[in-house]
Amino acid sequence: MSGRRGLALPLSIAAASALLLAALAGCSGDGVPSPRPSASASPTPLAPKTPPALTTISRTDFQKALSDVDAALGPGFGAIGGAQTPSDLSGALGAVALNLGAQADALDRLRPPLAAVTATKQLSAALRALSNDMTAVATDANNQRVCTGASGMPHVANSPGADAFRLAFLGLNTANAAHPYTFGAFLPAAGPDPNRRPGTGPLPGGRRGGYGKLTVDNQGTVDTVIKIMSGGELIRSIYVQAGAKANVDAIPNGTYEAFYTSGSDWDDGTRRFTRDCEFDKFDDPLPYTTRTTSTAIEYSVWTLTLHTSSLGGGAPTSPVDPGTFPGA
Repeated sequence: MSGRRGLALPLSIAAASALLLAALAGCSGDGVPSPRPSASASPTPLAPKTPPALTTISRTDFQKALSDVDAALGPGFGAIGGAQTPSDLSGALGAVALNLGAQADALDRLRPPLAAVTATKQLSAALRALSNDMTAVATDANNQRVCTGASGMPHVANSPGADAFRLAFLGLNTANAAHPYTFGAFLPAAGPDPNRRPGTGPLPGGRRGGYGKLTVDNQGTVDTVIKIMSGGELIRSIYVQAGAKANVDAIPNGTYEAFYTSGSDWDDGTRRFTRDCEFDKFDDPLPYTTRTTSTAIEYSVWTLTLHTSSLGGGAPTSPVDPGTFPGA
C-alpha cells in the first residue's frame, strides 16, 4: 500500500503542472491576459477637400450692383422730399431707414474687386449710420420739430451718416481713380436749412369783394399765418411776423372759420411752415355782414389777437390735425 501511494504522488504533481502550464498559456509574460485579436477594421481617413477659390466680381458687375442700390433707394428719398405733413414725413423716413439696412446687407454680400473691398465695407457701414440718423429725424417729425420734406431732407443730407457715405464713396473712387464708379444719386447735397420768411401782410390767393375788415395782432414769439376759410374755399390768408400786426380789407359777406399755423420757414409752394409747426383754429366763427342805411354803410370788423400763452381770457381755440389743416 505504501508503494502505490509513493507512485501516485508524482502523477498528481504532473497533472497539476500540466494544468498550470495550460493556464499560463493564456497569459503574457507578466501575468496579464493577452488581448484578443480585434475583428473590426480601422476607418480609412478622408482626404481633406479644398474649398473653391473665392472669385471677385468684375468692375462692370460691381457698378451694376451699385446702380441697383441707387435705384432701390431713390423712390424712398423722393417720398421724403415730397412729404407735406409730419406724419407723412415720419413714415417716409422710417421706410427708408429700413431699406438702407437692407441695401447695406446687399453690399456686404458682394465680392467686389480687390481695390474696392475696403471702401465697400465703409459704404455699407455708412448706410447703416444713415439709417440711424433717419430714425432720429423721424422722431423729430413725430414731435413736429421738422414738418415737411423741405426741412426733413436737409436734416438727412446734413447728418453724420450722410457725411460718412460721401467720404466712403470718395475713398472708393480714390482707390479706382482711373475708372471711377457712379453711386449715391439718391442722396442730395448737403446744405443749410431753408429759412424763408415773407413780410407781414396778405398772401396770394383768396377772394375779395366786400367791406369787411380783419386785424391780426401777433403778440407771440413765432411767425403765424391766419387762414380765413369758407368750407374748403380760401377767403384770405395773412402772414404775420412775431410781434407784428396786419390789416386786411375787402372781405366779402359770409360766416367763416379762422385757422392759424405757426412755425419757421414758410414754404409758399406747400403753404406750410416746414419746422416747429403748430396748427390751431378759433372755435367761434367770424360772421361778416354789410348793412346799408340812409346815412352809412355798416360792415363787420374783427380783430384776432395771438398771445404767447393759451392762459387768459382770450377767444377759445382748438388744435387741428396737420393732415386736415387747410392747404389752400
